[in-house]
Amino acid sequence: MNIMISVSDFKDAVEAIWLKGKYKSSTTSKTDVVSNSCLCVLKTNQLAFYNGNDKCALNVNKNIEYPCPEDKEKMFIFDIEKAMKYLKTFKGDLYLRITDSNLMMKCNSSTARIPLLVEHTAIGLISKIINIDIKPPVVFGKTELPCQLMFNGKAFADAIKFCNVVGTATFKINYSADSPQAIVSSRSFNRTEKASQSFVVINPNEESMTVEFSAPLDKFCNDEVMTIFSGDDKPILLIGTDRKLVIAPYVR
Repeated sequence: MNIMISVSDFKDAVEAIWLKGKYKSSTTSKTDVVSNSCLCVLKTNQLAFYNGNDKCALNVNKNIEYPCPEDKEKMFIFDIEKAMKYLKTFKGDLYLRITDSNLMMKCNSSTARIPLLVEHTAIGLISKIINIDIKPPVVFGKTELPCQLMFNGKAFADAIKFCNVVGTATFKINYSADSPQAIVSSRSFNRTEKASQSFVVINPNEESMTVEFSAPLDKFCNDEVMTIFSGDDKPILLIGTDRKLVIAPYVR
C-alpha cells in the first residue's frame, strides 16, 4: 500500500504526539516523551497518528494525497525514534509503503526502511480518545469536564514556555468564571520562585477552573483556535482543528 504526504505534515504529526520535552520526576524535571510508539490508522483520505501512556493519549490527523480505497483501511505501528532519524533529513513529498512487517519511507532519491511494531502498550487509553464525544457536556470516562475555554494555541504555548523557565515542568491553569483571560503559572520546588503569564479567552465561561499538569503541552499547540475542556483537578482535554489530547491532572 502506497500513500503520499508532505514531509512537513508527517513530521509535525509525529513530533506532536511524541511530545518530547520536560516532565516532572520526583524532585526534579527530566527530558522524556509520551512513548516511542506511533500507532497510525490509514483511512480513505486521511492518516491518523496516535500515541499514549498511562497518563495521556494524543491524536493528530493529516490529509493524504493518494487516498486509499474505503475497504483498505489499515493500522500500523512504528518506532518514532527510528523514524525521526530519517525524517529530519527529508524535504518535500514523502511516499510511504506499508508491508506486513516494514514501513518504507521514500523522499526524492532517498529511501529508508524501519520495522513495524506488533502492538502499542497504551491502546486502552488511545481507544478512549478515538471514541470521545466532543459535544457538551463533555465526559471523559465517567468524569464530566464542565469548563470550556477557547483561545489561540500559540498564546497558550507561549505562556507555558515562559513558565517552563522555572524548571519544575509543572504548570497550573487558573480561570475565574466570566473572566476574559486565564493564567498559566509554575512554582519552583522550594516555592521561592513563581512565574505566570495570562492568555486571552475567546469565550468567557461561567465555570471556574484550577488544574495542574506536567507535560510540554506547548509542543502540541499550533497557531489556531484551540479549546480546553476541564475542571478543578480533572483531566484536561485539549482540542485543535486536526488534533486532540487528553492528560490526567497532576495532583500534589
